[in-house]
Amino acid sequence: ASIDMSYDQAFVAGVVLQGKADAWIGLRRKEDGSYKWSDGWPVFFTQWGPGEPTNFKDEGCVSMHASIWFHGTWNDTKCDQAKPFICKTSSEKPPPTPSPGDGKCLQHWAPYGHYCYYIHDSKEGLSWPDARHVCQSFRTELASIHSRAEQEFLRNLNHTKYHNIWIGLTRDGNFGWGWTDKTAVGFLNWAPGEPNSAFHPGEVAEENCVEMYHDGRWNDNNCLQKRNFICRHRQFYTTDDNKHPVFPTDGPGTNNEGVVVGAVIGAIIFFCLLVGLLFYVFRVRGYKLSSLSLPTKTTSKIDVP
Repeated sequence: ASIDMSYDQAFVAGVVLQGKADAWIGLRRKEDGSYKWSDGWPVFFTQWGPGEPTNFKDEGCVSMHASIWFHGTWNDTKCDQAKPFICKTSSEKPPPTPSPGDGKCLQHWAPYGHYCYYIHDSKEGLSWPDARHVCQSFRTELASIHSRAEQEFLRNLNHTKYHNIWIGLTRDGNFGWGWTDKTAVGFLNWAPGEPNSAFHPGEVAEENCVEMYHDGRWNDNNCLQKRNFICRHRQFYTTDDNKHPVFPTDGPGTNNEGVVVGAVIGAIIFFCLLVGLLFYVFRVRGYKLSSLSLPTKTTSKIDVP
């Protein structure tokens, strides 16, 4: 069985507890060290036990604990062990993987769809402003994330590491959150209870920047904390005279096209409403003025004797 969310987890954990024995679930480690469900679904949810997965050489399959102490948590273990197992049937199909772009990525960057990604990994890490500065030095930006599939891809890029990484989400100055690359915020993946800080505009020492945990969930944190980070750029097709990539600003995979179109439509609707309101006001006022009975000027004739 694949487990996509906490509701599935609770149900399967109850079944395993009734069986009083650890049971296989459909998760297995791939050759690159990441994990995937046997039914083809990406790993959107995990419930690893303490210290798991250990990723030992022969421990490539995952079971669910039935013990009281570790009930419901997951453990990677040897695939040749005999255990009960949980089966699942569903009419839902896994989300489609975006078609690969036909452009190029910077060297050592990982392609996904029409974009490329790079995780900066060091012992020290950088503050959020410094991390963004490094991304911009490559003419790229801190990564924005727009779907669960893209989120899972990035989590797998960081699958062998247990540190948190900065992403491009930050306070937008209007009590909300915005991506540094100006794309629309249409997908969120906050950890439980997050974001949990008050709004302090312009204060980098406050929790105005967002990091991604190693399990993929997001947390607002102090922007001066040192973290590794992930950069993102559109695939490119040409280079300039200095052999620098020329990144396209529009085309397939752009995430803010809908926002621009929506803004234009909204402006047109607002203009039409304004014209209609003015027409209505002037018509009503004109009707009232025409319906008033104004006093008429009269003259009286006086006979002089």
